[in-house]
Amino acid sequence: MGGGANGLGSYLQWFYETIFFFHDLLSETGSLYAHCDPSISHSIKLVLEEVFGREYFRNEILWCYTGPGSPGMKQFNRKHDTIFWFSKGVHWKFNREDIRIPYKDPKQRPRRAFDTGESFTPEKIEAMRKRGKVPETWWTGIAIAARSKSQNLNYPTQKPEALLERIIRASSNEGDLVLDCFCGSGTTPAVAEKLNRRWIACDLGRFAIHTSRKRLLAIDNVRPFVVQNLGKYERQHWQKAEFGEEAA
Repeated sequence: MGGGANGLGSYLQWFYETIFFFHDLLSETGSLYAHCDPSISHSIKLVLEEVFGREYFRNEILWCYTGPGSPGMKQFNRKHDTIFWFSKGVHWKFNREDIRIPYKDPKQRPRRAFDTGESFTPEKIEAMRKRGKVPETWWTGIAIAARSKSQNLNYPTQKPEALLERIIRASSNEGDLVLDCFCGSGTTPAVAEKLNRRWIACDLGRFAIHTSRKRLLAIDNVRPFVVQNLGKYERQHWQKAEFGEEAA
């Protein structure tokens, strides 16, 4: 994003047009997750509310991670990103049983045993404890990708697979379609593939497509996929071949 008022205005106009397009593509039970850093999160949310409607705002999630700060810091260490979740309609998918996490304190008693006044046997309480809890809206314990020896591809915007796995598990089922139009290093399609989702991944950068393709091919039993280079003339040819019509 460019600096100054003109840079921000141009970026937000582009973002508005992009989100408007994404909203149209979503299924009626689909969800959109928008990731950004705190420097622009307030503006991003206003655009999302304009396109989706404030009533379709589901969560603001803080992805919290740790790491050293800059020498001579004069402010608090910035170590969280923001993820906004909006649904397309009044019905949306949320697979809470697929994203449960352990209680931090293994001796912690599930709050439900206190709040409802129900009678719980020790066996039932233990079963609830093992089942875990639905994550809060601040996510910890998911380190940045650069800290993972098995995942780090030295791609500057790479996200950890655990982050995308939680999102994809929460808002989609097996066989559903997951779209990432800024796929970067390919984390989203790689995780979607492993979770048996269908996927479409796009990026303007050739290096991003090359990195994503290489990453996907390294997955055991990866399903066949097609790499399309859709410039203006290629897109027209593809659209005519697939749908029997010329591109606009």
